Formats: sequence, structure tokens, C-alpha cells
Amino acid sequence: MATRTPIESVADPAMLARLHAALDSVVETEQVIAAIHDSSASRAAAVVRVGALLGEARELLRGMLARPDRRHAGAGSLDNLAAGRAGS
Repeated sequence: MATRTPIESVADPAMLARLHAALDSVVETEQVIAAIHDSSASRAAAVVRVGALLGEARELLRGMLARPDRRHAGAGSLDNLAAGRAGS
């Protein structure tokens, strides 16, 4: 089985559909966690952490879905987010 490059994988329509579905799920889950956080009197650190992780996942997925010519090496770039996760 031949290994595909990340660009080839994202160009695959089925993979694009999966990435979009994953992004939708992450955004929906992020909204649920935000509602839990807002309604909770305790403001548990775990809820805050989960919200932060979902935010990172959302940005990674958006970066993967961005057209290559629109990607940039800014604060939210895939490389910077991945490097930040590796150091955690």
C-alpha cells in the first residue's frame, strides 16, 4: 500500500468530508463544554482544560482544511500548535 503525502490525503474528497465532519463535531463539543463551564459554579480546571484542547483541535483541523496558499506561519499555524503540544 502506497503512502500518501498530507497534501494528497487532504485532496481526497472522502478525507475532506471526514475532516469537515470532525471539525463540526469539535465545534459542537466545544459549545457544550462552554455551556457547562458557564453554568457550573465550581469552574473545574478539567472543564477549562478540555475547552482549551478542543480549541487547539479546532485550529488544527481548520489549518488542515485551509488551502495551501492561504496557510501562514502565524501564531495559530499547524507547526506552532503541534510544537506547543509536544512541549506540554
